[in-house]
Amino acid sequence: MKYKIISCLSLTHVIVFLFLAANYSSAQTTAPKIGAYYFDGWSGKSFHITDDLKTNYPDREPKWGWVTSTPKIVNEQVKLAADVGLSFFSFCWYYSKTEKLLLNQALDFYKVSKNVKKLEYCLLVANHAGHEVGPEDWDNAKEMWVNEFKHPQYLKTGGKPLLIFFEHGSLVKRFGSPEAVKAAFESLRQYAVSRGLPGVTIAICEGSPAGIKIAEACGADLITGYNYHSLGFVGKEQAIPIEKMQVSEQKHWDVLGKATSLKYIPVSTVGWDPRPWSNAKNMYSEKPYFTGFNDESVKNSVTGLVDWMKNNPGVLPHEKIGLLYAWNENGEGAWLTPGKTGLNPSLGVKKALKKK
Repeated sequence: MKYKIISCLSLTHVIVFLFLAANYSSAQTTAPKIGAYYFDGWSGKSFHITDDLKTNYPDREPKWGWVTSTPKIVNEQVKLAADVGLSFFSFCWYYSKTEKLLLNQALDFYKVSKNVKKLEYCLLVANHAGHEVGPEDWDNAKEMWVNEFKHPQYLKTGGKPLLIFFEHGSLVKRFGSPEAVKAAFESLRQYAVSRGLPGVTIAICEGSPAGIKIAEACGADLITGYNYHSLGFVGKEQAIPIEKMQVSEQKHWDVLGKATSLKYIPVSTVGWDPRPWSNAKNMYSEKPYFTGFNDESVKNSVTGLVDWMKNNPGVLPHEKIGLLYAWNENGEGAWLTPGKTGLNPSLGVKKALKKK
């Protein structure tokens, strides 16, 4: 009888061990979920398609032409992004209380795309100057956001829809304090629950440990970024090899991941060269930019991101989310869309994510 009991206990232990091992193995081998920021400045009805961009930077023109914010082309972009291995777009979303903005129309085209089920999405609230969201806007914005959250393709972390804010600075300025922002975030979460959702996961883009502390005080659930381009600006040269960015950003992910107890979504800056948008105010034509951008450099950027995520699973959300800057920031020199001239940065994504 004693022998039988021991045998049963041993068998139970074996089953438990195999179950835990299988789950541990599954957790270790789950592929990262990589997305890209999507900027909808390409309707042809805004200032983004500058003469300088069209004349002097032909390698950046997408294969569809400069105007890509149409239902047909957005549909093709969704399929292409999924085919090269991306899991989602994070649409740069701009608030307006009075009208639907052209900068948000690609999101609407995405949602009616026949390829919509191939790619998830979330919103990056671009709450910088000109599109700030304050107390007087909050109830209206909450309604808009929750309506998005209910879409079946909306990206979730921890079972809750993910909402990213571009910065904390304008929130603190408009609400008056981090504590007031925290209360506003909580009201958003409660409103989402009242509408049948499990809540909201709120991320804030931050680039320094000091900024992270403010984001924590604001009640953020996650930390992420939009891009970290200035990290690669070393020395006094204006034209800097993109490899400098790739080395610097990995060190920065280490710093940010250790600066908080919150989970972190790392962002790889695949390029930066905003000279086509230079004007007397920003003086981009005189500031540093990266050289060497091509499908191979994109492959290296994405590979670096994926490898870092595999080596640092403890700082990531459960879904192992990573972001790329960007799908179509062609004006700022960070794009993955295939070009008319033959340059196709999306191939770098495909190679890095080993899509056949």
